[in-house]
Amino acid sequence: MEALDEILNSRTAPGVFHPVQKRDSRAWFPGNETASLLLQCQYVWDDIGHLSEMYRQLNNDYQKKLILKYVFIELRSFLEVFDRLQTKVMQATVFNPADRLNRPYRGITHKESQLAKALYKTYANAKAITERAIIQVRNNIGAHRGNLNWQEVMTFWDTVSVVTIQPLLDAIPPVFEHIKELNIYEWHRAPTEGTIEILGTVLYPEDFEPDDS
Repeated sequence: MEALDEILNSRTAPGVFHPVQKRDSRAWFPGNETASLLLQCQYVWDDIGHLSEMYRQLNNDYQKKLILKYVFIELRSFLEVFDRLQTKVMQATVFNPADRLNRPYRGITHKESQLAKALYKTYANAKAITERAIIQVRNNIGAHRGNLNWQEVMTFWDTVSVVTIQPLLDAIPPVFEHIKELNIYEWHRAPTEGTIEILGTVLYPEDFEPDDS
């Protein structure tokens, strides 16, 4: 969906709403919960990217650990929102695009659904081997610092490594790139006073073929 790519990737006006950088009423705003979840995932992932860039520029091992710890915290937040978005994707109406008469306004094709399931399976496997460590870091040396068992604290600090989270860093982008193209999001904006624009449904290859019915 080129229009959706324009919304998510735009760096020029009006672009997409951002809670810090872009509050212009002319910007595109999410029009349903699914779009809000997608946008939140995008922004948390962007924050992880900025932290990762800071990490790469540091030479001090302790400073790198500190930055990476916050990557763990942001990644935990990302997983919580990403899993809610997964539920929305799995609950979406699945249809055959060739059946124009019964095609829903929003939904995903059988092919899109099968690919999403396969990508989510890879993501689930990556999450299964990383999530516990991410939560332990967040709860003991990240968002909370109440653990006074120093042996455990040292172990948690040793866990703060790119190796620990690499499976997720590899698995998430393919899923996100696929689901952000799905026809399940509502977007709207007000380019001028008294005017509202809504991003409509998508056209499929079948729409350009002769209707034999």
